[in-house]
Amino acid sequence: MNLLEQLDRAVAYIEAHLCDEIDMDELARIVCVTVDSFARFFSYICGMTLQEYIRRRRLTRAAYEIQGSDSRVLDIAVKYGYNSADAFTKAFLKQHGITPTQARGRHQPLKVYPPVSFHIMVKGAKEMRVKVIETKEVRLRGLSKRFTGLAADRFAQEHVMWGIELDDYARRINPEIGGTWYGIWDNGTYWIAKAEEEAVTADTEAVAIPAGTWAVFSTGYGGFAGDELPGLRELIFDSWLPDSGYAQAGDYEVEVYHLFPKEEKGKRHYEIWVPVCAI
Repeated sequence: MNLLEQLDRAVAYIEAHLCDEIDMDELARIVCVTVDSFARFFSYICGMTLQEYIRRRRLTRAAYEIQGSDSRVLDIAVKYGYNSADAFTKAFLKQHGITPTQARGRHQPLKVYPPVSFHIMVKGAKEMRVKVIETKEVRLRGLSKRFTGLAADRFAQEHVMWGIELDDYARRINPEIGGTWYGIWDNGTYWIAKAEEEAVTADTEAVAIPAGTWAVFSTGYGGFAGDELPGLRELIFDSWLPDSGYAQAGDYEVEVYHLFPKEEKGKRHYEIWVPVCAI
């Protein structure tokens, strides 16, 4: 068994024992190193201590359970290793920014950490800002282009639309670059659009984001969309979806661009919306 397989077995052991006392000696035995060596290696590779990773995973699973069940907060706290509701609430608030009681609303945003997996590159174990929402239909107007390939491969083609061709799209949709713009992937067709009332010319096509259940993922502030969105999408599909209890509902994704003038570029940020259904 090679090192990557041993590491993945160790992570599987952690996942299987998130509600139990995790035996550090057993973890070290799986990877064939000492406890201290494994802890140092994990911290170096993942950028957090092993104990911090375990805590974040427990609080991620606890948050899913709070939103997906009627179990008492105290029962969930005890299940994930907390001796009191107060200690659990304090830890939960630190990670998610809201209390367990507030998290009962399934539309509340959470900071979740998918399970780490070891490949040539490490995946998972990174903070993700996500909330699950219900929306009514959102009516937009914009311009579309047929893309080749799969959704995961679209960003190079998007770069042309949002870069080289953007002046033409903006002239025809809304010359004011600031504000909220939408990029919509719909089974191979990609749209650049704005809210229906913000499209200033008739030289556009009607398009709508359908009503439904959406997982909404947010980036940090100040970055470039071309840097932020591909990595976020990879985390969503490689790490979050397999761990979330949801499945993607159709070959449809929405990017939301919150854009600002150059002097306020530190405010810009982005979202990816994925239609989901409970598994």
